[in-house]
Amino acid sequence: MIWGRELHIYGGVFTRSHRTVPLDRLQSVDLVRPIRARLFGLAQLNIEVAGGDGTDARLAYLKADRALALRAELLAIAGRPAASATSVTEEPGAEAEAVPDRDAGLLVPQLTVRRLALASFLEALPAQVTFLAVFGTAFAVTGSIFGFTTVATTLWVGFLAPALIGYVQSTIAAVNRFLRNGRFRIARDGTNLLIQRGLTDTSHETVPVDRVTGVSFVEPVLWRSRRWKRVEVWTAAVAQQSATATRSTTALPVGEPDQVALVAAEAVPDLPSVFETVRPPRRARWRMPLRWKKTGAALTERAFVVRHGLWVNVHVAVPYARIQSVRVTQGRIQRMQGLATVRAMAAGGVGHDAVAVHRDAREAVAMASALRDRADAAAALERPRLS
Repeated sequence: MIWGRELHIYGGVFTRSHRTVPLDRLQSVDLVRPIRARLFGLAQLNIEVAGGDGTDARLAYLKADRALALRAELLAIAGRPAASATSVTEEPGAEAEAVPDRDAGLLVPQLTVRRLALASFLEALPAQVTFLAVFGTAFAVTGSIFGFTTVATTLWVGFLAPALIGYVQSTIAAVNRFLRNGRFRIARDGTNLLIQRGLTDTSHETVPVDRVTGVSFVEPVLWRSRRWKRVEVWTAAVAQQSATATRSTTALPVGEPDQVALVAAEAVPDLPSVFETVRPPRRARWRMPLRWKKTGAALTERAFVVRHGLWVNVHVAVPYARIQSVRVTQGRIQRMQGLATVRAMAAGGVGHDAVAVHRDAREAVAMASALRDRADAAAALERPRLS
């Protein structure tokens, strides 16, 4: 029920609940259709408000057309009108269209099943191969020493079988990622990015560009030869979700350099997609011998960028206007080496900070000072400012 500028949600049979959602702080209303709901022409609304802890309210389940009408009404009250192209059909199994048909009006062409399947396979392959190589070698070596009969009964049951469960779970996670991002499409409507995805469970997400607090560029090791990357965006509400929830919104599951650049520029105006970062000093190399070459930081014209990862190369870009505080920390060993870590905390960013690790102490102080100045200058130019 809508009273004034508040949405009141009542629920429960034995335990009654009453939840109030202030529409003035409404950030997005996403339309989700799990496969069990699609069979009956139903849909679910996930409502998020700025400063909330993840999804603040869920309305499940509504008739698809009623869910679409309520979504449009809520966004209109909050001053975030829904896309005019959005429509939902009631037939079981029919797809709800949140963006125009096929490639018309899309930022990038619709992601093909073939490319997504190949990308998912290549992303999961290193971990799968490493698992098989390590445990296969351990089994062979131990069996040659103690005998394969003993190994087959004790080592398999006591150690390899539980590890195999983790291997199966990793495979299931890769399959779920493929199903979740199937038929991915993204379009721009005013100040919002409209995202549609899903092969079995479909979702229609709205990402308000004016509330994007950071952009991540993810490059798994086997994607590098093809120059593919994944783009993830963070918003003020999503950044505050718990560790068990989805921590970001995938704005492009896999894309080529020109597609990545286009999506990044739409999420944060004038944000590049390729960065040159500076590594920590050589005296910090022993602290991260494998990751030293893949670690870096840079102050670009538009954002503070940090790089990290080994098998998966990740660049995190936080616009200066979204930086709320900057902190320099120095542990005991870092103090002995003359090193320090710079942490830039984004708006609403619990667990989503840009961290430049093991910088020279004087460089860290200068970097923190420059970040504060640029953040204040960028925020002063924003109207309205992100609360």
